[in-house]
Parts: sequence; C-alpha cells; structure tokens
Amino acid sequence: MDELEMIRRKKMLELMKRAGMIEGNNGPKVVIEVITSPGCPYCPIAWAMAQELERKYDGVIARELSVATPEGRRKAMEHNILGTPTILINNRVEFIGLPNFAEFERRVRELLSASRKP
Repeated sequence: MDELEMIRRKKMLELMKRAGMIEGNNGPKVVIEVITSPGCPYCPIAWAMAQELERKYDGVIARELSVATPEGRRKAMEHNILGTPTILINNRVEFIGLPNFAEFERRVRELLSASRKP
C-alpha cells in the first residue's frame, strides 16, 4: 500500500467515526514497515508477507519504504539499517533479512494481543 492509499484509509476512518458508523480508537495497533532496496531479490517476498498479515489481521497496517526514496533513506539512517529487507514493527527493528513467516506472524499476534490488554 502506498502512502496515498494510507492517507485515504485514514481519512475514511475519520469520516466514519464522525458519522457514528464506527467507534473511535480503531486505528492501527501494529504498524509494519518493510525497508527495501531496488534489485533486492528478497525484498518483494518480505513485502508480500507484510501485506498478507495486513489482510489477515484487523489493526495491522503495512507499508513499504525503499531506501531509494528520501523517506526510506531517512528511516534507514534513523535505525542504522545496513541491509535489506529489514522489518520494523511499531518503529522497532524486529527482523533483518527475510524472516520465517511463522515467526513474523507470531510477533505480530503478540503485539496485537498486548495492545488489547487494558
């Protein structure tokens, strides 16, 4: 999902909240950022995994950031990322390289259930 699509989703949620169609605080609980680079053979696989988790679980937002863009470079520098793919979850480096899907999914589920606790 590109940045424009994320903005559209956010705006739609705000409008639905104002209209009383949904209750407030239904924003993302887990934000997955996949740092990629052009030509990396593993980056498309990591991005596809993140998209699958976004489709599978409510409260998960996935976005791809390429180091070929200013935003991607800034994020890579901020987290001292030297290799791709690197996966950040809630702005924390969780996986460097291509993760095992089961481990990736387990970590996302852990964070989702932690966010639901009072």
